[in-house]
Amino acid sequence: YNARDAAIVLANFHNAKVLLGSATPSIESYYNAQNKKYGFAELTTRYGGTQLPEILIADIKEEKKLKKMKSHFSVLLMENIEAALNNKEQVIIFQNRRGFAPHLECKTCGWIPHCKNCDVSLVYHKVTTQLRCHYCGYTTPVPSTCNACGSLDILMKNFGTEKIEEELQLFFPEARIARMDYDSTRAKHSHQKIINDFEEHNIEILVGTQMVAKGLDFENVSTVGILSADQSMNFPHFRSHEKSFQLLTQVAGRSGRKNKRGKVIIQTYSPSHPIITYVKENNYTKMYEEEILNRNNFKYPPFYRIIELTVSDKDIDKVNACAGEFAEQLKSVFSNRVSGPEFALIPRIKNLYYKKILIKIAANES
Repeated sequence: YNARDAAIVLANFHNAKVLLGSATPSIESYYNAQNKKYGFAELTTRYGGTQLPEILIADIKEEKKLKKMKSHFSVLLMENIEAALNNKEQVIIFQNRRGFAPHLECKTCGWIPHCKNCDVSLVYHKVTTQLRCHYCGYTTPVPSTCNACGSLDILMKNFGTEKIEEELQLFFPEARIARMDYDSTRAKHSHQKIINDFEEHNIEILVGTQMVAKGLDFENVSTVGILSADQSMNFPHFRSHEKSFQLLTQVAGRSGRKNKRGKVIIQTYSPSHPIITYVKENNYTKMYEEEILNRNNFKYPPFYRIIELTVSDKDIDKVNACAGEFAEQLKSVFSNRVSGPEFALIPRIKNLYYKKILIKIAANES
């Protein structure tokens, strides 16, 4: 369930007040505030008068072309990490992918190991020397040869937090580096231990996923590096630009939270992308104006309510037949308000196939 919406409904039952607080409110919440459905109070300065961080953009497409990149790190990021360490300050590196490499690939025939239960590639984890599915937990040893053609030439493609942690240790051998993601915080109290160590300056560089983005207040963090800003922006979902702005802004906000202005280096292949520009300018209003126009044009919330129906079964033929018949019956009632059926972004998880049907109903319709 959506916790925010559930809280509002619960408060309505009890005639209570709800306070929603965020530096990056959802499009729907801000729309409600603009239309006087919600009250609205705005804070225009940071607590204590601290300046917002300086946001610098590294064009990794250009740096790769000029062969300036040091593995996955731009010159700008490397210089700022080095400066922070020399000044006895701390660094947070954000990469929203765990594991060592998101997948392996045969250089000869292009074969990629996939999960036997889900339609996703397996992620390589160096610590356990296994391939793991992040959806169902299936694990398998790393193959020594390609299962399709027998080639020994198997490459690691892309990079996760494990890989970043290892490479930073090579570039900064004296630095104390730790990783905070789902894998490193599984043990009891391990999450709190990493936070305590970082607060006590026992860790100089913290590499992490979304876990490092929200609610953490470290006074000595002067530099934040965001490695793959394009990853979330290109996700095929109507909320992807909104979510990207929220995530990048929240990660950036971990920098310079006390006396000194912090720096944020965003690495991207699309430095002129509107979302990157809005994050750099800390301009929520411009992001909102663009998004609300798109939502209206393409019939999405808050102008339309969306009902998502999912048909699932182990038998793909049953899923196709049932979803098709169900959609036809819905279209006979709701006509062009019905979209689909379409397979989900990941069609099979834990041996169940998923097909989705969307019904879009205008907010002013009963």
